[in-house]
Amino acid sequence: MRIDVGKVIDEAKLNSFHIVLALLGFLFTIVEGFEMICLGMITTEIAKDWAISPKDLEFAHTAVLIGILVGSFAAGVLTDKIGRRNSILIMFTLASVGMGLSFYIENMTQLVILRFITGFGAGGALPIAVALVSEYAPLKYRNLLVIIAYAGAPFASWVGGYLGNYFIANYGWQGMFLLGFIMALPILIWMFFWVPESVKYLVLKNKNLDKAKLLLKKSDPTLSITNEDELFINEPPQTESSIASLFSGNMATTTILLWTAFIAGQVVVYLMSIWLPTFLQDAGWAPDLSRQAVGHYYLGASIGGIILGYLADKFGASKIIIVTFPIAAVLYFILGQSVDDINTWWIVAPFAGAFAVGGIMALAPFAASLYPTSSRGTGVGAALGMGRIGSLITPTIGATLLASSYTATGFYNFAMIAPIVASLSIFLLVFLKKKNNQ
Repeated sequence: MRIDVGKVIDEAKLNSFHIVLALLGFLFTIVEGFEMICLGMITTEIAKDWAISPKDLEFAHTAVLIGILVGSFAAGVLTDKIGRRNSILIMFTLASVGMGLSFYIENMTQLVILRFITGFGAGGALPIAVALVSEYAPLKYRNLLVIIAYAGAPFASWVGGYLGNYFIANYGWQGMFLLGFIMALPILIWMFFWVPESVKYLVLKNKNLDKAKLLLKKSDPTLSITNEDELFINEPPQTESSIASLFSGNMATTTILLWTAFIAGQVVVYLMSIWLPTFLQDAGWAPDLSRQAVGHYYLGASIGGIILGYLADKFGASKIIIVTFPIAAVLYFILGQSVDDINTWWIVAPFAGAFAVGGIMALAPFAASLYPTSSRGTGVGAALGMGRIGSLITPTIGATLLASSYTATGFYNFAMIAPIVASLSIFLLVFLKKKNNQ
């Protein structure tokens, strides 16, 4: 008997195998998220220790973002060659080793090199982890499980914001890297003994089909399968699509507006994670409180992101993100006016994180709805790639604001620009989509 792998996975009932895999994905993304924020948490401390200005760490911030970008592209090539499991083990090992060696950093050159290596590994591990969760998740729960996996990234900021203070108090600013290594090591060990290979990869490559049958059985324990049964992937061949197709006909405006929204969204994420602690400390906040503040903001992002992601899946991404970014901009303004009123800031911050990051999490399914099947994969992939421009320019933006003596209030006022730009882009995209459907 021939067994359709995709159909079995799509129709499977949710079980412990799927939940554990989503949890593991959540832990994967915690490390990637922690890698994103850890240097921002200790920028002021490093600057004081090395007798430099915080803006002088701009290139170190950029190095990790370049590492994440290069690692994410390298992961795509590597996983097609050696599989999901081996690829993620290699990438996650690089991230763990880079984080551990960072505890011994003594100068800027070492900092930049190790930031790149750790970013490369973390950036490569993230898309593989999300792909694994997606490939094994039943269709009914796929988006929710993927959102849970993604939610680890903002949750990492809460971990760094609260636990980081203890490690810094006992080990200096290097303790933040030690915390990252302590988090990564047990996850790496768990991965080595438990993380599965993609059953679809095994079938497509015609490798270890007996193992593939066992993995498919874990996805659906009710499945009856024998050694004589044949596994196959019933998916249409990929239609070749080029970047040029994204600008053909009336798609050019859609693509440009979508890229603008993704770039603005990434600015929202990275500007807060990299520079917020520094500006709060300039406003007179104690270093430990500024780190807790970032964790508090991203805790709201983690929880709110899951809720808004679920709502986007249920009611449509466009209906959600058309309101989330405008609300985020208003909340940023309130935060800027509340820098000297910690109680108000503390109440508003998690909601700002929820609406800002929740909107960003809903951008990908929204992007998929804008393109026809023939160019959907290229369209979403190109938008995600272009979004990285937003992350790469945030170190320079923050350093420029510091050099221009911006206050924390001014920082928030400037930060409002990104969600406003995203809002305008999305409003125009929704308008064009409705017009084209008439």
